[in-house]
Amino acid sequence: MGDTVDAVRPALVWRVAGPRVGARLPLPGRESEAHWYVARGRDLLTVVSPFRWVELAGAVERHWRRQGWTITSVNAGRDRPGVAAVTRDGYQLALVIGEFGEVAVTAASPGVAGPVRRAAGGAAPLPEVHCPYWSSPV
Repeated sequence: MGDTVDAVRPALVWRVAGPRVGARLPLPGRESEAHWYVARGRDLLTVVSPFRWVELAGAVERHWRRQGWTITSVNAGRDRPGVAAVTRDGYQLALVIGEFGEVAVTAASPGVAGPVRRAAGGAAPLPEVHCPYWSSPV
């Protein structure tokens, strides 16, 4: 995930997010057992203006496409854009913008059938580092 965040220009300030583990319960009538997963990520500490959210999501999407990863979902809406992808070896990636402007990039191990949610109390930190470009209201 570090290479994803490092590919964005101008550079962003980030921290390694705590690891998360969990299980997906089987789908009724389709699967017989739960699937365990592990997720890691990066939390952005740079304040990203809502006017720059779509641009940030686009930069991440372009990087993932250059890596040859399959884009599985794009939310291009201005409210809270995001993007999701899957790697050749089955890892699920997501860029998520939270309700208060917190931004996280996550990767979950194969076997996860949906977006990774943080455990209670594990929310991304509110961004606090200002950047002349990303934090600009224009």
